[in-house]
Amino acid sequence: MEKEEKELLDKFASRVAERGLVPVTVFLLESIKPVSFLMSQFMVFFRPFVTVFVKPDLYDKVVSVFEDRRKIEYLLKLIEEKEESR
Repeated sequence: MEKEEKELLDKFASRVAERGLVPVTVFLLESIKPVSFLMSQFMVFFRPFVTVFVKPDLYDKVVSVFEDRRKIEYLLKLIEEKEESR
Protein backbone atom coordinates (compact mmCIF):
# COMPACT_ATOMS: atom_id res chain seq x y z
CA MET A 1 0.00 0.00 0.00
CA GLU A 2 1.28 3.44 -0.92
CA LYS A 3 2.10 6.12 1.62
CA GLU A 4 -0.54 8.44 0.16
CA GLU A 5 -3.22 5.77 0.52
CA LYS A 6 -2.26 5.19 4.15
CA GLU A 7 -2.46 8.92 4.84
CA LEU A 8 -5.88 9.13 3.18
CA LEU A 9 -7.20 6.18 5.16
CA ASP A 10 -5.78 7.54 8.40
CA LYS A 11 -7.42 10.90 7.78
CA PHE A 12 -10.74 9.21 7.01
CA ALA A 13 -10.52 7.01 10.12
CA SER A 14 -9.82 10.06 12.30
CA ARG A 15 -12.82 11.93 10.94
CA VAL A 16 -15.09 8.94 11.43
CA ALA A 17 -13.97 8.57 15.06
CA GLU A 18 -14.28 12.31 15.76
CA ARG A 19 -17.84 12.39 14.52
CA GLY A 20 -18.90 9.25 16.38
CA LEU A 21 -19.73 7.32 13.24
CA VAL A 22 -17.65 4.25 14.02
CA PRO A 23 -20.50 1.70 14.37
CA VAL A 24 -22.21 2.80 11.15
CA THR A 25 -18.96 2.93 9.18
CA VAL A 26 -17.79 -0.47 10.40
CA PHE A 27 -21.19 -1.97 9.53
CA LEU A 28 -21.14 -0.49 6.02
CA LEU A 29 -17.53 -1.49 5.31
CA GLU A 30 -18.12 -5.03 6.55
CA SER A 31 -21.24 -5.33 4.41
CA ILE A 32 -19.58 -4.15 1.19
CA LYS A 33 -16.43 -6.20 1.63
CA PRO A 34 -17.72 -9.21 -0.36
CA VAL A 35 -18.59 -7.04 -3.36
CA SER A 36 -15.86 -4.43 -3.02
CA PHE A 37 -14.08 -5.36 -6.24
CA LEU A 38 -17.30 -5.20 -8.22
CA MET A 39 -18.06 -1.84 -6.64
CA SER A 40 -14.63 -0.55 -7.62
CA GLN A 41 -15.30 -1.52 -11.22
CA PHE A 42 -18.55 0.45 -11.18
CA MET A 43 -16.58 3.38 -9.81
CA VAL A 44 -14.13 3.08 -12.71
CA PHE A 45 -17.05 3.11 -15.15
CA PHE A 46 -18.52 6.28 -13.62
CA ARG A 47 -15.15 8.03 -13.26
CA PRO A 48 -15.64 10.46 -16.19
CA PHE A 49 -18.86 11.73 -14.65
CA VAL A 50 -17.80 11.87 -11.01
CA THR A 51 -14.43 13.53 -11.57
CA VAL A 52 -16.25 16.63 -12.75
CA PHE A 53 -17.12 17.17 -9.07
CA VAL A 54 -14.27 15.33 -7.30
CA LYS A 55 -10.51 15.57 -7.75
CA PRO A 56 -9.43 12.73 -10.08
CA ASP A 57 -6.41 11.79 -7.93
CA LEU A 58 -8.55 11.42 -4.82
CA TYR A 59 -11.17 9.42 -6.71
CA ASP A 60 -8.51 7.04 -8.07
CA LYS A 61 -7.16 6.45 -4.55
CA VAL A 62 -10.63 5.60 -3.29
CA VAL A 63 -11.13 3.20 -6.19
CA SER A 64 -7.82 1.49 -5.37
CA VAL A 65 -8.94 1.02 -1.77
CA PHE A 66 -12.11 -0.76 -2.84
CA GLU A 67 -10.23 -2.96 -5.32
CA ASP A 68 -8.35 -4.72 -2.52
CA ARG A 69 -10.10 -6.22 0.50
CA ARG A 70 -6.89 -6.02 2.51
CA LYS A 71 -7.08 -2.24 2.29
CA ILE A 72 -10.63 -2.32 3.60
CA GLU A 73 -9.44 -4.49 6.49
CA TYR A 74 -6.63 -2.00 7.14
CA LEU A 75 -9.18 0.82 7.21
CA LEU A 76 -11.39 -1.09 9.63
CA LYS A 77 -8.44 -1.65 11.97
CA LEU A 78 -7.54 2.04 11.79
CA ILE A 79 -11.09 3.09 12.62
CA GLU A 80 -11.23 0.74 15.60
CA GLU A 81 -7.84 1.96 16.85
CA LYS A 82 -8.97 5.59 16.59
CA GLU A 83 -12.14 4.75 18.52
CA GLU A 84 -10.18 2.99 21.28
CA SER A 85 -7.75 5.89 21.64
CA ARG A 86 -10.57 8.40 22.22
